[in-house]
Order: sequence, then C-alpha cells, then structure tokens
Amino acid sequence: MHHIFADAATLARLADDIGKVGSERFDRSMLDHAPFLDEYALIRQPALSLTGIVTGHPRISDGHRCLSTQIFYLDLERGVARTINRWYRLGRPHGFERQ
Repeated sequence: MHHIFADAATLARLADDIGKVGSERFDRSMLDHAPFLDEYALIRQPALSLTGIVTGHPRISDGHRCLSTQIFYLDLERGVARTINRWYRLGRPHGFERQ
C-alpha cells in the first residue's frame, strides 16, 4: 500500500515558486491573494509549520487560528512564507506587543 501526500501539480507549483524567490522572477504581486497570518509562530509537528490567526484563507474562516502544512520557504524580512500548498503573508510574531 502507498500514500501520496502531495500531487505532482502541487509539487511543481512549489518548485516554481521556490525558484522565483531567489531571482528577478519574484514579483510581490504573487502575494496579493495570499492569506495573512498574524500572531504567527513556528512549530514542529514533526515538520516545521506555522500557526497563527488567519485572514483570507480559502478554507479557514477569518479570525480563526490555523495550522499550516510544512514550510518550505521562510523570509522574515519580506514577511512571507511558502508552505507546500500556498504563500502566506506574515504579520506580527506571536507575543509581539502592540504599540
């Protein structure tokens, strides 16, 4: 018996996006419809993933805490993360005091 955890099309999109982030092909407009994750934190389960309060996710209602799939790219300076399924725009890290 075998299990497929990600289809070929999902993995191809992931590979294409990872290729773009280190080149001139990275366009910030790729993130226009990416969910926003506020009060985010990195967690291990066993793979590294994100948790936070989500807005704009296609399957999770705004204002709910979500748990992402495995992270494959994280850039805190740009405020973005790429999981196996999608980009996330990052807000404040968990525990960050509001000014």
